[in-house]
Amino acid sequence: MHLLLALDHGFESLAAVALTSYLLHQPFESVVLVTPVGQRMQVLESVAAAFDLPLVYQPLVVDASLHRLPAEVRPYFFCIEALNQSNPGRYLYVDADTLCVSGLGALAELQLAYETPLAACSHGRPMPDRSLVLGLETPFHYFNAGVLLFDSQALSHWLTPTAVVEYFVQHQALCRFREQCALNAVMQGHIQFLPGQFNLLSWMRERQSQHRWQDVAVNSMAYCLSDVREKASIVHLSAGALPHQLPSNRHERFDHYWLLLEQGLAQPDRLSKLPRYADLW
Repeated sequence: MHLLLALDHGFESLAAVALTSYLLHQPFESVVLVTPVGQRMQVLESVAAAFDLPLVYQPLVVDASLHRLPAEVRPYFFCIEALNQSNPGRYLYVDADTLCVSGLGALAELQLAYETPLAACSHGRPMPDRSLVLGLETPFHYFNAGVLLFDSQALSHWLTPTAVVEYFVQHQALCRFREQCALNAVMQGHIQFLPGQFNLLSWMRERQSQHRWQDVAVNSMAYCLSDVREKASIVHLSAGALPHQLPSNRHERFDHYWLLLEQGLAQPDRLSKLPRYADLW
């Protein structure tokens, strides 16, 4: 399994923490970075080197489909280009603001079928507006694109960056969440859904216990949340959930671990010696 990220320099510091967490918990064949042409990620190179892991750049070439889009929208579609992998294999795409806190061996062994070559997590709550406008099977079938597991050869039969960009261009009024909506629409019917512990979103956190989506009367999937938190493998620190954006009295164990890894980046030669999450809690 290869680890895959798509980013520019603005997200390198976040990605360095993320990359460290994944390499501490799971062996990978390589790290693949999808980046704008000429942007070298030296911090990420040093992290990969600390774990003696090959790092491969995949530059966003000038004729990439996303260049049809306005400049302010293009960075959101880096992840779509990342799904276009010419080398055969299993890839785990992750956003730069994610944190791995457990081994991912189950994902390395999960069967990915020809009809369902892409695996993702539902948002874990009903999204009827997305279901309606994108033609999804149910309000729970809208997935978050921050963590995507896929087989590159099988996925190439169903998805191209051009198809996703074309959908967005023609249906921009429907794409509230830009590339994520376009990807959901293009890939509907070809998704295998993963349990929420592989993409624990910010609203699922224990500190958000008063959030309406954690009420079973409002969200029938809320009964899963205690299990999702207990068995969390990947935590998604989006939507203002990064530790530096929260008062310290709201920090949970996931936040403390993120901060520990961030501090560890000051000594890149010792990164592989940092504790795993389970070593601490």
